[in-house]
Amino acid sequence: MTAQWYVHGILQPYVLRLMQRLPETIFKQDNAWPHTASVSQDCLRTINTLSWPARFPDMSPIEYIWDHL
Repeated sequence: MTAQWYVHGILQPYVLRLMQRLPETIFKQDNAWPHTASVSQDCLRTINTLSWPARFPDMSPIEYIWDHL
């Protein structure tokens, strides 16, 4: 996935629209390169975001659940 596709295919049509309707929400994403590209960061300047380390399973609660299934 390219940063351009991430912005035009995911952020603008879905994430930004949803975040405008839920202004107290924080958008969480990891530090994968499409998320950290300047075009992506520029797109997200108007919403609350939380950076998350890429490939860091200890901080991802769902990973513990998958281990038990």
